[in-house]
Amino acid sequence: MKLLEKPPLTQEEINKYVNKVDPDVYPNVDWMQEIFKKRTSNERLNVNVTGGGDFIKYYVSGSYMKENGIFQPRKTSNYDPSVNFDRINFRSNVDIRLSRSTEVNLNLSNQYETKNRLGVNLGDMYDIVLHTTPVATPTQFSNGAYAQPQGGQNPYYSLNTTGFSKDFWNNAQSLIGITQDFSELITPGLKANVKFSWDAKNSSTLDKRKAPTTYYVDKTKPRDSEGNLILKDNGNGSDYLALADYHSGERATNFESSLMYDQLFGNKHRVGGLFLFSMRERTNNFPERDYIAAFPYRNTGIASRLTYSYQDRYFIEGNFGYNGSENFAPKKRFGFFPSLAMGYVISNEAFFKSLLPVVNFLKIRGSIGRIGSDKIGGSRRFAYNSEMKLDGGYSFGIGGKNYLQGIATGYPGNPLVAWESALKRNIGLELSLFNKLTIQADYFAEKRDGIYILQESVPSIVGINVKPYVNIGQMQNKGAEGSLEFNHRQGEVGIQVRGNLTYNRNKKLFDDKPIPRWAYQSEIGQRWGQQRGLIALGLFESEEEIAHSPIQRYGDVIRPGDVKYRDINGDGEITEEDKVAIGDTDMPQWNYGFGASVSWKGFDLSAFFHGVGQISRIIAGGPLYGQTGNIWGYGQIYSDVADHRWSADNPNPNATYPRLSFNIANNSQASTLWQRDMSFIRLKNLELGYTLPKQLTEKWKMSIVRIYAQGVNVFTFSKFKLWDPELETVSGSSYPQMRVFNVGLSVTL
Repeated sequence: MKLLEKPPLTQEEINKYVNKVDPDVYPNVDWMQEIFKKRTSNERLNVNVTGGGDFIKYYVSGSYMKENGIFQPRKTSNYDPSVNFDRINFRSNVDIRLSRSTEVNLNLSNQYETKNRLGVNLGDMYDIVLHTTPVATPTQFSNGAYAQPQGGQNPYYSLNTTGFSKDFWNNAQSLIGITQDFSELITPGLKANVKFSWDAKNSSTLDKRKAPTTYYVDKTKPRDSEGNLILKDNGNGSDYLALADYHSGERATNFESSLMYDQLFGNKHRVGGLFLFSMRERTNNFPERDYIAAFPYRNTGIASRLTYSYQDRYFIEGNFGYNGSENFAPKKRFGFFPSLAMGYVISNEAFFKSLLPVVNFLKIRGSIGRIGSDKIGGSRRFAYNSEMKLDGGYSFGIGGKNYLQGIATGYPGNPLVAWESALKRNIGLELSLFNKLTIQADYFAEKRDGIYILQESVPSIVGINVKPYVNIGQMQNKGAEGSLEFNHRQGEVGIQVRGNLTYNRNKKLFDDKPIPRWAYQSEIGQRWGQQRGLIALGLFESEEEIAHSPIQRYGDVIRPGDVKYRDINGDGEITEEDKVAIGDTDMPQWNYGFGASVSWKGFDLSAFFHGVGQISRIIAGGPLYGQTGNIWGYGQIYSDVADHRWSADNPNPNATYPRLSFNIANNSQASTLWQRDMSFIRLKNLELGYTLPKQLTEKWKMSIVRIYAQGVNVFTFSKFKLWDPELETVSGSSYPQMRVFNVGLSVTL
């Protein structure tokens, strides 16, 4: 296949682009500078008030936050495509003691948010900027007409003229609770509690969209004989501003009553208990004709806990939950989920006293239990009922003018659908040394059963056209986590060091997928989300090497500089059957954090790092493959691709990237060539503060006054350099995390 190629530019044309001569015809736009701000501002304000006495205590807090986006659109009085976010929080807690044994709690909160966003998706906006070269199009023609290259896009047009959306979201929560102490009326240590809450969420969106007519210049004849610009219409457009609004909401009520007991007998035996009953109902505002969504979501259940400890040395705790969900058939609606935990504080033993100056606290513990979930996935509710749907039909009568709609069976009902459950086990250690160092470590294992998945093994001879979902999936998850904290004070210098580490690995035990032809294609024993692809052996060096290699069946004529793959099954061809598990998943197996803080007199300095390990991602997209958007060359590639690709001048078989090409499927296959290690360490927070002396603040009728400077996402260490490795994107087209620097003031009256 012969590819169309854009004729090379003459030196005269290149000079016109570089010197910005006649920018309507020879544009040279720095899109990053044109579309993005160099910096933006955020605002945060928090106010907390506490007070009260023996009869009543109260806590009131309010906060305001405003975040401005990094785009710099053109806005007018009635058209504002800016990206920003505002949030107002209010919370009030009031505790009223009606008598020595009766207390009432009233909690109210409200969160109100508004968001202004572009008429195009933020990720798409980044994609447009990444794909558009500086010479593709001017931002706007000098006569005011909107510019857009033929077959391409204009970031300025997408940012400023396609419309915008305003989102409004409100979440109101209320709770009232009454606690009655029966220690004097019935028996010491007995209490009862009743709680009722009502929550309401509302959201609405106002969309304003438009698509004005765009134009381009034919560079073979950009101007007429009088020098006037000749603009060509890209197609239909309109300055009409389309309006649409959307509304949704949710109401939830919760009722909970509990009976609690806690008593110490003979200064040795502590016995505790809890019995709890709960009900929850949630109702959604539903779209027209979505009758299933109109039904309330209901859950109810009882739970109990019994605890015993002897001289604060031996601990045992038993729990059970008996929970019901309307998501299942009547006979499968309730699930029983028990658990047991035990602990032993060795440091409280008499024989341990001599070690206490060194080992201040030592505890071992373990637990085993089963938990359940009614969130079985998918958008269908009441999966125990068969689904009927409109499908096909037939015409009859003279001329076939009469039509009768057909009805067919959709997903078959499964009356056995039940709770997904997981058996969890944990053993742990808690340790304190020299009254300075605290260590905590845990090993955990989990086996999930009854995962609701498609039963793909159902043969077609059964006679159903849609395979059912059943509780047959199985997963296993194992790992360990630990944390430590060190505190020391020497004179006026205080030091704190802290860290945490988590390792987690899962694997599929059963998924009911058909047995593959080759064992290595099975996903059993693999991790959830395991990436699969071809194993790249480098790049072809010559036509002779291509001729003596397995045939690569991806519809392209293979040339030197294309990716060479391993023939896994040895059949002489490279196909989908040669794809195997490669690398890690896009969920890290290691998560860790560490930090330190130092204080001296009124000064304090703290830093915290966050990192992940054993995470990989297969990157993709035109700016990587060298597929430049269209045959006219209105796309671009990453500089890293340009600098480290195979070329005739640099025929390196171990180059990072293959030759530049257009629409070559062979080179864009998921493979080890495109897989990247996304591990990173990030300085997440760095803060320097100063607390004013009390002698000064007391004169101002203030208790504490602290000023501080803070940096968030200060810098990142990673092997991957193309974009932020923490972004969940394969192409870099995602709204980035901001590097934020704050200056603040904290005042306590």
